[in-house]
Amino acid sequence: MPADYKDKDAVFEFEGVYHNAEVLINGQQAAFRPYGYTNFYVDANPYLKYGETNRIEVIARNADQPNSRWYSGAGIYRPVSLYLAEKRHILMNGLKVRTKSIRPAVVEVLVDTTDAGRLTIEILREGRVVTGGTADTEGQIGVSVEIPDALLWDCGHPNLYTCRVSYEADTAEVTFGIRTLEWNAEKGLTVNGKRVILRGACIHHDNGILGACAFPEAEERKVRIMKENGYNALRSAHNPCSKALLNACDRLGMLVLDEYVDVWYIHKTEYDYVNYFAKWWKQDLKDMVEKDYNHPSVIMYSTGNEVSETAQKKGIKLTSMMTEYLHSLDDSRPVTCGINIFLTS
Repeated sequence: MPADYKDKDAVFEFEGVYHNAEVLINGQQAAFRPYGYTNFYVDANPYLKYGETNRIEVIARNADQPNSRWYSGAGIYRPVSLYLAEKRHILMNGLKVRTKSIRPAVVEVLVDTTDAGRLTIEILREGRVVTGGTADTEGQIGVSVEIPDALLWDCGHPNLYTCRVSYEADTAEVTFGIRTLEWNAEKGLTVNGKRVILRGACIHHDNGILGACAFPEAEERKVRIMKENGYNALRSAHNPCSKALLNACDRLGMLVLDEYVDVWYIHKTEYDYVNYFAKWWKQDLKDMVEKDYNHPSVIMYSTGNEVSETAQKKGIKLTSMMTEYLHSLDDSRPVTCGINIFLTS
């Protein structure tokens, strides 16, 4: 790490390590994360030596078998990134965009920064600025931006925009789509006011003979083949999917039900996630929502797969707690749970 990086904030992102991941920087434990399918962040500043060589160790412990009901892979199977930011910066995942209306097209740009200051907001389409403005923030702000002649996002027309926000010397960008989502007993699910029938399939995270690694080309190939065969929706069975898969779904117009986990507090295999779930479910769900929020393809969250706990009062209460917590993080999407009636009857 160059000496002149000392005044910057350094954060590692691990998008997926299976599992019981321990991160050590120069021999000191910087992070531990048991779940193998959620991305997590490591504040590296307290452990780095600037102007010197640093040693980063990642230990994945996967000897406790069986711990899954499918092929899990092992080790670092999704990308690792190092983010460097000035001390005054836009927070990690601190730029979010949600559609407020489509006629006219208005989006709300939510920005979290380390301090007060002035923001410059730009909305781009295919690299060209279509609208923008400035705003003063005290550290957290929501700004409504009207987009002229907007192209909406749906399965048949996956139009994407970029939101670029500048603050001090820092710039953040996210890709988003302009689309509304509603659900009710009368119309079912509607996207941009039009009823949509989900023709869905459940997919696991691996890519056949390539294994568990989340290669962007393989993730896109998987989505493309499903779409060519008539599907318009995918369920990430039974864990949060990769960023690469969500990016492909955004580009190709595939709807996504992103699922959290396969177990709660009743084991399905001897060494599965039950041993960690109670302590970690809130952090896991928070990280899943942070990953999903700006993706127009994500239309729903699932708190679990075939969890027999929903037949118990304790499990029903837990279902409610997770649903309410997800809505507190993101009230723009419905929350469901994969319930197997043969397990709960």
